[in-house]
Amino acid sequence: MAYRKILSVLTGADSDAAALATAFSLVASTKGNVSALFLRHDPRDAMPMIGEGMTGSMIQDVMKSLEEENAARGDQAYQHFKTASNAVGASECARAPGPDKVSACWQEVDGVTEDVLTGATRVSDAAVFPPLSKELRTAVLAGMEAVLLEGGRPVIVSAANPPSTLGRKVAIAWNGRVQASRAVALAMPVLQTADEVHILTVGTPKTDAEGGHQLQEYLAWHGIPSAHHRLTAKGTTVAGCILAQCRDVGADMLVMGGYGHSRLRELILGGVTKDLLDQNELTLLMAH
Repeated sequence: MAYRKILSVLTGADSDAAALATAFSLVASTKGNVSALFLRHDPRDAMPMIGEGMTGSMIQDVMKSLEEENAARGDQAYQHFKTASNAVGASECARAPGPDKVSACWQEVDGVTEDVLTGATRVSDAAVFPPLSKELRTAVLAGMEAVLLEGGRPVIVSAANPPSTLGRKVAIAWNGRVQASRAVALAMPVLQTADEVHILTVGTPKTDAEGGHQLQEYLAWHGIPSAHHRLTAKGTTVAGCILAQCRDVGADMLVMGGYGHSRLRELILGGVTKDLLDQNELTLLMAH
């Protein structure tokens, strides 16, 4: 099934432009819909972090400042949405079947991050997030982690400068685990239309670099030819090894399992997932 409805999560930062470009690229061939969502954070949620010993007027000032920041970010996110929509000639439409062209709709909502984003993702084909920035890293990771574990759809993290035709050369980081298998299944709409598919297996004490041939045979049953690259992480990290091979083959997207020892902890503190999220040159498609 081709991607027809994409959720684009916006933050009001400059990186929203990349997320929207990625989302529109994914639905361009199917004349699908991009649903842009900006989540307004309730200033009252910040109360536990404000601290004790503050006067009522000081708390009011903090709340007002947070509300103003919310409004400013919402306005900026909407401007990015309008610019990206106009650039591809998208019609504003929120209901199926939509016009016979790419369409888009805007949502600005209040609520709990995990509930809003996972709910919206479950009625979308994929959720696209902007590349991580230092400014909003923790907030974006919290939403991304919730969607990855509970959304039931692929999480796509945009590159900082996504190509106009995303998914022409796709790499798969394969280790045979269930997360990687789900990522491949959810990426089939991209894999079936790609010009090239490259399977990357890295030999480590926990993984077998020869294991990719079974995936290669599976993809062949779906009419997807692929190349298998057996890698060894000598003098670098597993993530560094994967990224280097992606550069060598000219990949514009990496399909991978999203792993975690205990939900957000692994995404923030370490692991291959964290290392790959730290880069912004390559679009990631992840599943858990």
